[in-house]
Amino acid sequence: MFGHTPRSRVRQRRFSSIFSRCSAQTLYDKIAPKGPRSRLRRGLATLHTAAAALALGAGWAAPQAQAAGANDYPSRAITMVVPFSPGGGTDVMARVVAQELATQLGVSVVVENKPGAAGAIGAASVSKAAPDGYTLLAYHIAMVTVQHQQKIPYDPLKDFTPITLLCTATNVVAVNAGLPAKDFKEFVALAKSKPGVINFGSSGTGGSDHLGGLLLQKITGTQLTHIPYKGGGPANMAAAANEVQLTAGTVAQSSPLIKAGKLRGLVVMQKERSPSLPDVPSTAEMGYPDLDHKTWFGLWGPANMPPEVVAKLSAALKQVLASPKVSESFTTLGAEPKWTTPEDFAAMNRDEYDKWNRILGDKPAQ
Repeated sequence: MFGHTPRSRVRQRRFSSIFSRCSAQTLYDKIAPKGPRSRLRRGLATLHTAAAALALGAGWAAPQAQAAGANDYPSRAITMVVPFSPGGGTDVMARVVAQELATQLGVSVVVENKPGAAGAIGAASVSKAAPDGYTLLAYHIAMVTVQHQQKIPYDPLKDFTPITLLCTATNVVAVNAGLPAKDFKEFVALAKSKPGVINFGSSGTGGSDHLGGLLLQKITGTQLTHIPYKGGGPANMAAAANEVQLTAGTVAQSSPLIKAGKLRGLVVMQKERSPSLPDVPSTAEMGYPDLDHKTWFGLWGPANMPPEVVAKLSAALKQVLASPKVSESFTTLGAEPKWTTPEDFAAMNRDEYDKWNRILGDKPAQ
């Protein structure tokens, strides 16, 4: 019995060998009985023709369906992901834009907060979304800086479609109202006398307010302790409660608490005063002209969005950012609307990425 192979198994091996070596047409020619009247041959011919037609149809239908989807865009609600908690600068700006964008496009634009890791958690979720224009990301300067402070699961330049810059915003150094420093010079003196004792809060490691705090220490020669939160709103509330003593975020985040007497604005981080906080001096006035730091906000989608969808969003956002309603809202928040083409915004992303590489170091965090 050993060494003997049954005939059925031999036939099976021959068939498998034929199948592995042959194309569908060749296989059809080999196994189908000859003659036009063979039922098997006629059945295989029909199957072969149907399969070829199906493959051809699928190849034609895919780009047609994509084109149709782009032409119909938008046909349902759009989600705008904000990678921070409600109440922070990005959240406030995004809600202003989302409301007006919904009017322009005729569909709902829903703001969804996904806080954590200085915005990296929300950004990562958008990088993995379908590139159909129904999931967008409202983020800020940390888009091109957060990789220096932590490892991130995406490439900020390759895994997203830049759509437009939304605005630039003034940053303000604000302290707890009970801190014994009535102006910025007094604060610098206090911080120098107590290195590492004063805490500053931020929206997360690598966020704009974190960068502002780092720049403040570098320019003034002080040493502060960084405490990250899940957004600028929580960081400012922590400063008002004296959990931390200082923030360096946007006017949008701090001004309500400054006006309520919970925080004291020491300086706006630019060369001139802000119309939103006219009583707060600029860093240039206080003798620190190099302490100049503004936040910028933008809108992205996942990589490989259809050009037609990007164009529709770009055109709608141009109208949004030119509207008096948005301009007024942004001015109140210490921000200036800024629309750019997708191409110009992509170039800005690359320039800012290179700029902060030079400032923070060429190697991303591991």
